[in-house]
Amino acid sequence: MPELAYAAGVDRRPLWCLLASTYLLGITSLASSVAGAAVPVLYHSPGDDGLAPGGVPSLPGAPTEALYLYLDAGAVASATGTPCEDGEGDEVCAWEFQLLTSGAAAIQTFTPDAQQEVVWKAGTAEFSATGGDATLGELGPIRLGELLVDVSGSGWTLELAVGSAVDAGFALVALPPAVLAVPEPAPGLQRLAALALLGVLVRLRGRALPGRGSARRALLVALAGGLLTALSAGAQDSDSDGVPDSSDNCVFVPNPGQEDVGGLYGPPPDGIGDVCQCGDLDSDGQVDLLDAAIYQRDLAGLLPEASNPDSCSTIGGRLDCEPNDEQALREALVGIEPGVAQVCEAALGSPPTPTHMAAAGDSITQAFSADCTCNAGLLGLFCLLCPAGGDQPHHSWFNGGSLGGSFHDQYGAGAGVSSLRVSVSGAEMKGGASSFSSQADDLLALVPTPGLAVVELGGNDICNRNCVDPAHCGDPLYSDAEWQAALQAGLDKLVGFNHPSSLQPGSTVYLLGVPRVQDLRAAGVALQQSSSSINCNSFWDTFNVCEIATLNVTMNGETLAERLAAIAPRIQSYNEILRDQALAYSTNTNGRNPLGIEVVADYVNEATPSVGTTPFGASELNGGDCFHPNLQGQRLIADGAWSGNPRKAPTP
Repeated sequence: MPELAYAAGVDRRPLWCLLASTYLLGITSLASSVAGAAVPVLYHSPGDDGLAPGGVPSLPGAPTEALYLYLDAGAVASATGTPCEDGEGDEVCAWEFQLLTSGAAAIQTFTPDAQQEVVWKAGTAEFSATGGDATLGELGPIRLGELLVDVSGSGWTLELAVGSAVDAGFALVALPPAVLAVPEPAPGLQRLAALALLGVLVRLRGRALPGRGSARRALLVALAGGLLTALSAGAQDSDSDGVPDSSDNCVFVPNPGQEDVGGLYGPPPDGIGDVCQCGDLDSDGQVDLLDAAIYQRDLAGLLPEASNPDSCSTIGGRLDCEPNDEQALREALVGIEPGVAQVCEAALGSPPTPTHMAAAGDSITQAFSADCTCNAGLLGLFCLLCPAGGDQPHHSWFNGGSLGGSFHDQYGAGAGVSSLRVSVSGAEMKGGASSFSSQADDLLALVPTPGLAVVELGGNDICNRNCVDPAHCGDPLYSDAEWQAALQAGLDKLVGFNHPSSLQPGSTVYLLGVPRVQDLRAAGVALQQSSSSINCNSFWDTFNVCEIATLNVTMNGETLAERLAAIAPRIQSYNEILRDQALAYSTNTNGRNPLGIEVVADYVNEATPSVGTTPFGASELNGGDCFHPNLQGQRLIADGAWSGNPRKAPTP
C-alpha cells in the first residue's frame, strides 16, 4: 500500500499557508471527483447526508464527537467496460485507510454502515479500516460508518494519514491525505490548534506510519526466515533452481534470480521470494489492497482471478482461495494479528500423499442401498429385498472397489495409499453409540493411525430428531452450541487435546459438509414419478425414513413446510461450524491443537461447491429407500470430496 512521504526538514511556509494548502487539497480533490476524475476522497460529512464539507469541518468540542465517514470518487457509472475489471467510471471497488488523532482526542469505537462489510482496528490515536465491493463496485458518496472520538480539550485534529482504493479499472490509487476535522475555533485557541496540526505533520516527516512498516516487516521476515530454514534442512536444492535451500528465499518454487520486491504493503524486500509470497494473487510480489479485491472477485467467479492459486492460502488448510484467506489478508491490512502467514502451497510445497487414510461417517459412507433400483410394482416384495440388505460398502464414495472413481481410486493405482472405514450406518455427530467422539476412538485405535482422517457426518443429526423447535417436543434439532460441542469432542481426541493419544503430527483431519437433507424429499418425489416400480412416499411412510424431512403431515405441531424451512438454515449453520472450527484448530487460535495437526473443512459458503452444498436430484438417489445416494450420487460425493482434498498427490 502506498505510504505518504514527506520531504526531510521543516516546511518554511507560513503556518496559515500550510494549513490552507492541506485543507484545499481535500476540497480540490472533491471538486475533481465531481468533474469525473476517479480519485476517491475520504471525508467527514457533518450532516451525515453524504455532502462533502466546504472546508475542514470544525467540531464544537463536546465530550464525544461523532464523525460520519464517507468515501466519494463521483457518481458517473462505467459506460464501457466492466466495473472492477476494465471499467472507466467512478466506481470504487475496494478501499483502505489509516486515520491519526493528535492532542486532546482519543478514538473510542466505530460502527460500520449496515451496507458495508468493514474490517477495522482502533487504538486511541490510530484507526485503520478496509472494505469495499469488488464484485460490482460502488458509486459515491459511499457511507462507511460512524467514528466516535472522545474529546477532552480543544487542541486536537483527526486526519487521513495514508490510504488507497481500487478504482473501476482495477488500478490501485492513493487517497489524498487530508485533515478530516478540527475543533471549533475559540478565542485564544486558534494558535494552539494550528500548532497541534503542525506538530502532527512534523512528527510524520521522514518516517513510516505506525504499524505499517519496519516492525511488522521485520517480524514477517524473521518468521519467514525461520520457517524456510526449517523446511530446507532436509534437501540441498528442492526446487532445482541452482540456489541452495539454506539461502533460497523460495525453497519449493524455482526463482534463480531471487526476486523480492517486498511483501505486505510493498517495498522494501521482506526476505520472501516474489513467486512464493502468500496472499499475492496478482503475482507482483506485493500483498496489498489489490490482492484483497482479487480474492473477492475470484470467489465470485469474476475476473480478474488469482493468477497463482498456489499463493492463495494465508491461513493454511485448503490450498485454493477461500473467504477465510481474504479475511486474514484484510485483517493484516489494518494491523490485526496474525495477519498473512507463509502457509500457502507455493511456500510450503505440495502436501505429501498419505500412506494410510480412514473415514468416519454414517450410512452415506457405508453406501446404504446404493445399487437398489425399485421398491414397488409387480416385483415389489422382491424389490424390497435390496434396501433390506442395508450397507453396500463396495459402492462407497470413499473406497468402494466397484464404484470406479472413488476418493481412494483418485490417488491412482500406484500411489500406495491404504484405506479403511470406521463409519456406521445411523451414526450422528452428537448422539448415539457411534457418535463422532466414538468414531474418533476407532480411528485412533487403527494401526498405524491414518495420516488422513476424512469425516462425513451430520445427516442423522437432522433425521433422528422429531421437531425443529424445542417448544414442540423433547427431541428437537441440536442447537449450534450442542453440535459444536460434539464436533469438538471428536476433534479434541484426534489432535490430542486433554487426551492421551492423537493422530501423528503432520496428519490431516478433513471434515466434509452436512448434506442437504431438505432437498431429498423433492428429489424422491421426482424419482417416483419416473418409474412405476418406485414408490418413495409409501416406503418413507412404512419404514419411517427421516420423518422430519419426508412425512407430509403436521408432526408435533409443525407442518412439513415449516420443518423443511427450518432444516435448511440449521444445516448451513452446522456447515459454518465445521468451517470455523477447522480454522480455529488449524491455526490453534483456540489453544486446543498444540501439535499443529491440520484440520480442514470442505465447506466455504453456500455459493462455493462442496459436499455440503451438493444438490442431490432424482438421478442421484437410489430407487430402494429413495433417500440415500445411488452409484451416481456416490461418485458425485467422491468427486466433491476430492476437489477440496488437502492431501492430493503432488502435481508433477
